Amino acid sequence: MRDRPYNLAIETSGRGGSVTLGRDDQILDTAGLEHKRRHNVELIPKIDALCKKHEVVPSAVGRVYVSLGPGSFTGLRVGITTAKMLALAGKAAVYGIPTLDVLAQNAPSDAAHVAVCLNLKRDTVHSAVYRRDGEDMTAVLEPGLRTMAELLETCPRPVCLIGDPLPAIPDGLDEGVSVLDATFAQARSEAVWRLGQRAAATGPASDPMTLAPLYIREPEAVTLWNQHHGGEQAGD
Repeated sequence: MRDRPYNLAIETSGRGGSVTLGRDDQILDTAGLEHKRRHNVELIPKIDALCKKHEVVPSAVGRVYVSLGPGSFTGLRVGITTAKMLALAGKAAVYGIPTLDVLAQNAPSDAAHVAVCLNLKRDTVHSAVYRRDGEDMTAVLEPGLRTMAELLETCPRPVCLIGDPLPAIPDGLDEGVSVLDATFAQARSEAVWRLGQRAAATGPASDPMTLAPLYIREPEAVTLWNQHHGGEQAGD
């Protein structure tokens, strides 16, 4: 990739979003999307502006890193479709990065363990627990849907919780638990970039043809449609 030294990270799993441009093993610049929930309007112009600012042509981008989710239904579709387009049209390698891993990077430097919780619904969250190993965060509890009680009964202590929103902490399970501010639950493209760099150094790229958002639950609109029209057949 020496002849294609630039790399691009895309984060659109939340209400906002951002993109990061790097060259080799250094971040050059990051740009945030200015309006919440407008990924479909802002993302490609923001990437274009960032590349033009640093005089980067599309053929010089060798790798694209993208946050996979779970997260915003539309935001993930826009981000991943854009990454696939860059990979297929520009012949860049693409790497999908789980958003739980991305958010774990937000943990304070003195946090021994962090539990990341996403997609709160019906008292369960998609969660994973990480242990700090120097600059790395190593998963010690694999991702899964859990109640807060199930999560905290398993967590090592002390542990910091990242999530927005979070369910209430059950009585008797709060010892050694600290809840981080909601700003820690905002995924950043710089973290996607760093994890993408590690993924590129240690494993193969993702297949752009099969790359897909990580949806833990069906969209709320689908759930409501099925509740109201579950007995109807398409075309009735």
